[in-house]
Amino acid sequence: MLKRLYASFARMCGKVPYSLTAFVCRVAAAVPFWRSGQSKLEGGDILGVKYELFSLKASKIYLFSDVYGFPEAIAPFVAQLTALGENLLPPMLVCGILTRFGALGLLVMTAVIQFYVFPEELLKPNGNWSLHLLWAAPLLVVLTHGPGKFSVDALIGGRQRTSA
Repeated sequence: MLKRLYASFARMCGKVPYSLTAFVCRVAAAVPFWRSGQSKLEGGDILGVKYELFSLKASKIYLFSDVYGFPEAIAPFVAQLTALGENLLPPMLVCGILTRFGALGLLVMTAVIQFYVFPEELLKPNGNWSLHLLWAAPLLVVLTHGPGKFSVDALIGGRQRTSA
């Protein structure tokens, strides 16, 4: 009885279109990076969206050199590169434009944050590694299975999904 009930439930769950799952994963992964990227920019905004991608707040450059431990000579470059990634990759991901590239870029950023910026957090039971897993999981879904039908990639004929 329990086995049949579970099989029925599994069939029902299997009816959720992958395109919906992929879209939700794309949005979920994009939001924290977008918010972080917007917080790094000094420029003005239109309807709450910063439009100056090349003007970083001095406090953010300070973070990269004095808090995150990047050498002072490259901290401004790393801060700028991070801000560009956090402001360009999330919209690409949400719209489904070069989706797997965007997912890979954000996954690499997640790994750098975890393993370079906060390596000591891996050993703490309440460390931020669990937050980074929440970022990585939807990115891995999109990276491995594609953006789904609700994407620009699908409109231009990109491969939708690699496996069931």
